[in-house]
Amino acid sequence: MHALRLTTRFKEDAYQGEACLFVYDQQLLSGTMLSEDVRNQFESRPGTSKIFILAPFMTEEDIRACFFAGSLFGRIRNYFHVLGGRLYLLTFQKISHRYVCRAIPFTIDENGAPIEEPAIDVEPQLRSGWLFDLFDRHAGRVDAPSGVHFGKSSGKHSDKFLRVSGVTLSSTACAVIGYFALGSINNLQPRRVFVDTAPLIAIAFAIEKIACSQGIWELAAPIHSFSSYGGISRLPEASGKDILFVSASTSGGLVAKLGELGFNESRIATLFFLETSPTSKTSGAVVCDLTFGVGKPFGYPPIESFTAGDCELCRRGLFLAELEGDQFLLEKRAVKRLEVKTKTQDGDARQTIELLARTGLLRVKLFGNEPRSSAFTLDANEMLTKVPKIRAQVIRDLRRYIPSPLSYVVLVDISLDTFNAMLKEAEIGPLAACAQVLTSDVLGSAPSVVGGGALVVFGILDDFSKARDINAQLRTVVSKGCVAYISALTIANSAEYLSDLKMFLTYGELGRDTFTYAAARSLMLPLRGHEISPWELEQQLLQRLRQERDSAPEFEARLNSLSAHGQQNAGLFWPGLQGELQIQSDFVYLSSDLNREAISQADIFATIANLLACARVDNRGLSAQVTIGKEPIRWNQSVYGHTQLSPANFEDYNDDVLRAAFLRAASTAELQYSSDEDSSAKIFSIIQALIHGWLQGRGNCLPEFLLSLATNRLTLILAHTAQLKGLLAASNLPKFLITLGAQIH
Repeated sequence: MHALRLTTRFKEDAYQGEACLFVYDQQLLSGTMLSEDVRNQFESRPGTSKIFILAPFMTEEDIRACFFAGSLFGRIRNYFHVLGGRLYLLTFQKISHRYVCRAIPFTIDENGAPIEEPAIDVEPQLRSGWLFDLFDRHAGRVDAPSGVHFGKSSGKHSDKFLRVSGVTLSSTACAVIGYFALGSINNLQPRRVFVDTAPLIAIAFAIEKIACSQGIWELAAPIHSFSSYGGISRLPEASGKDILFVSASTSGGLVAKLGELGFNESRIATLFFLETSPTSKTSGAVVCDLTFGVGKPFGYPPIESFTAGDCELCRRGLFLAELEGDQFLLEKRAVKRLEVKTKTQDGDARQTIELLARTGLLRVKLFGNEPRSSAFTLDANEMLTKVPKIRAQVIRDLRRYIPSPLSYVVLVDISLDTFNAMLKEAEIGPLAACAQVLTSDVLGSAPSVVGGGALVVFGILDDFSKARDINAQLRTVVSKGCVAYISALTIANSAEYLSDLKMFLTYGELGRDTFTYAAARSLMLPLRGHEISPWELEQQLLQRLRQERDSAPEFEARLNSLSAHGQQNAGLFWPGLQGELQIQSDFVYLSSDLNREAISQADIFATIANLLACARVDNRGLSAQVTIGKEPIRWNQSVYGHTQLSPANFEDYNDDVLRAAFLRAASTAELQYSSDEDSSAKIFSIIQALIHGWLQGRGNCLPEFLLSLATNRLTLILAHTAQLKGLLAASNLPKFLITLGAQIH
């Protein structure tokens, strides 16, 4: 095997040339090998004017012998006379109290005899240039796959990551990194050597071998990996004689923490550093600065990173892949497309939505931060008045399950008047006459009644944590007693989630049926989660446009509509050319033949939200059988796969209000078509047709698509985004639509 060849550009006054570094890991290097490598370099890159030779496992005397043993200087004679070049031997020289990397230049006199010149320091830019060449050719900077971003152990989020383990795949690579790393620090005999990740142990062994062969160290030092940020707390007490190497950094945070622990910063080196901003820096030594800058012919632009609590990539719905050391995804993720079909909606869901539709009860919470509840709300008292079938079922459950004797009644989201009216209608008022009626917030202070009974009545049960908290308190308030949980409407996001709730509420000292749970109706709807709602993103965008004085009358009207009420059953979507978006007469998931005008946008949104919640668990409704111990199928984002809303939903259900509902009900990650060219093309085609349709009196959901794009909820591949922006700029659309299009990135 011949040398590892690394190259970089350099500039001296008006001359620009190429500096080449040959790295050898042999302990017995021959002059013939050197001569052949130099010949091959000049034949392939005749403009090379500086050649550096590094064989760090050999002594300087042995390398010199190789220099003069073969035909090396004869090979370079003609080239160097023309270019004025030099041949350099890289070695270590002791200056003051440390050994530093030095380059001994050789040139040739008129007779072809070698001339040795005084040793010089190795320029940091040459060093970084060679190591950048090594780092870049082994893809050390990793870009996240489409739809993914990285969470680093430092707490930062970014869509790029520095991976050193892929660079250290040969002894020559470890040798050159080790040589420059050793020369960058106070390298006198250490007590211990620490590296931040296990792959760096190979470099540490190379450093140890170099130091011993060059007489820098007398003894080998023990080498330990402390696993980066996660292992800092397990580091032993710092010693001024320890040497530490950090594989890669973009912030310098790890070196700062090591300094705080008492480690000597003159003996800490970061092998590869890439800025996140012009002001970012790191303490200790930097062996290779990867950042592109003025006067540097190599490098990467700074990496953009975010704090975990304020991450733009998280807000855009990109899946977060947590990194541990150098472990992360390299393969392209599979794509699963969520497609709504007739079998997606089960019979119970259809019946429940039919009961609630046209009543005006369903309302959408546009804003809020209640991740464990659904995005919907309704007044349970009004529901029990307007929906006789639900009221009748609750009354039947009260008759069947009310404990006797009854010590406490706990009412959640339901008034005492409504409860008393149902007791009277059920003709069981005397059973509850002596019971104390409480709300959940004062339950913990109620006197304990051993063997007592408790009735918990939920108007709407969608926050299961509240139910669990009530259950925990009742186990002491009515210990060894009887508890019944009755819900008018329970909202869950999967059959497994509902089954877990039932198990928790009913399980006690007598097994799984110790207590009672009954729900008049149940409906599958997704929980809000931690994602910002599309209405909140819309409001932020419109407020920003107002501040930038780029607001239009349509924006002001929409802002007023959003600000008027935090919960709405109408005005959820942008109006079209003919006003508010309404359902047409052929909607298969909700009867639209009867009193169609009374079906609200919230009714439509709830229907679509139910369908998507069911599709995400492989079309299994709340009535699906649950197998304990078997993990259910959940189509969500993972490191290995990207779940997206199938474009077929927009093609098959082309009613404007349905398309708008799909855009609002889907998660941001499910609308990231930038990771799939085929899906992006289909969505682009749909939007293109809407643009042309708007000019002909159609395409009423175009504002919804543009808004999703402008708020980064919906993304296309770069080529389609550029085409779309060009199409919008050349169109005769109204100003507010052009402005929305201008916000697309």
